[in-house]
Amino acid sequence: MSPNKFVLKGSGVEVDYTIGITPGFPSLVYRDGVFEKVFASTQIQSNDTGLGELVSVPLILSVDTGGQRFGFFLPLVDIATRDQTVQFRTVGIYETFSGPDSIPRRPSTWRCIEMKGIAQNVIMEV
Repeated sequence: MSPNKFVLKGSGVEVDYTIGITPGFPSLVYRDGVFEKVFASTQIQSNDTGLGELVSVPLILSVDTGGQRFGFFLPLVDIATRDQTVQFRTVGIYETFSGPDSIPRRPSTWRCIEMKGIAQNVIMEV
């Protein structure tokens, strides 16, 4: 069975991501020190790749001056039972980009961090 709850930690960052939550409820919580941002499922972009599922969210978004996105790869793992957890390692990726009104205009830059994760399958209650 595929996991639906992931907790990732690395470099002072903690991400709690749950797949399949009722739309409108928090599905991803990003914490970096005292900075915390909560995302509903509609705000999360997810793409299947050959490396696993790439999940990304906008941390700082300004149409005029640019912003920052954060993403991470979820590996393909199977869990035998509901009570089982699987540990994994992955990377978190930051993209910093400028907007049309940024002066000077700069190309996007990326920074990666190593992350450790725990995957499990949880029962969702409505």
